[in-house]
Amino acid sequence: MTTAHQIVVSAENNPYIAWQCKLFYFSCVTRMNHQPVVIVHDWGEEWHPDFYELARAGCAIYSAPNYRFDREGNDYACRNHPGSLLRTAELFCDQDIFIVLCDPDMVFVRQVEFPETLAGEFSSFMDYDRDFVNDVLPKIGLMRNTIDAQKDSLCVSVPYVIPAKIASKLSDRWMSTIELFNPRRWEDVMYAFGLSVLKMGLRLEVTHLVDHNYWPEEKLQAPMIHYAYGDERWNKRDYGNDETNSRVWNPPDSYPPETILGELANQIREAREFYRSVFV
Repeated sequence: MTTAHQIVVSAENNPYIAWQCKLFYFSCVTRMNHQPVVIVHDWGEEWHPDFYELARAGCAIYSAPNYRFDREGNDYACRNHPGSLLRTAELFCDQDIFIVLCDPDMVFVRQVEFPETLAGEFSSFMDYDRDFVNDVLPKIGLMRNTIDAQKDSLCVSVPYVIPAKIASKLSDRWMSTIELFNPRRWEDVMYAFGLSVLKMGLRLEVTHLVDHNYWPEEKLQAPMIHYAYGDERWNKRDYGNDETNSRVWNPPDSYPPETILGELANQIREAREFYRSVFV
């Protein structure tokens, strides 16, 4: 990765996301030799203690408003994605860089070469022919044939690579496009991103940089892991509050290290020792 990129994590102020940010930070500094920025969306309350530990370890953390509730009171946590992009645009408005917007439940396996252009990671399950997407098109002012010509390149998710010079405008468009989906599904944030790019007359490059733990025993191939899934062997959702998240740092050691789950478990153990050494 070049100095032209700044990795950013979109986070929320709760124990479930806080431990994920700690793992992300460890992975980023040890595998990428890069200092990420964490955007914490809150309601003005004190940060969770894990975020203070993260700051003491050297991580740059910035507060931002919590955007998960819209004007009608509908709860949609993914509204914080464009909110994080907006906050990052404010931080780096005078720099000619590319923002790499990530979810906290990601780790790096080795150095990643991100493109120096607007890009997103291929998402195999997305389908712009679905009815709920068609319902949005007239609201945003896009024709079906316009979508059909580019829909394959619009099936993307995190990490998004976004030029800082367009980040503010894209965040506004992204947020307003999310509002057009009703009712909202968790994946609408991804469709809203693609439609926003198209509406702005931009082009997306599709990357293939991420392995998913949907197949935890598969051999590692990509330079990143997104552990959005889980099963009876290991599931991030088992560590969702202060009573359970301390146990995340002691995963089983029975998984082959060359597999997706084995690499993830190894990094969790390494991160445990990393933070112990920081606070000795």
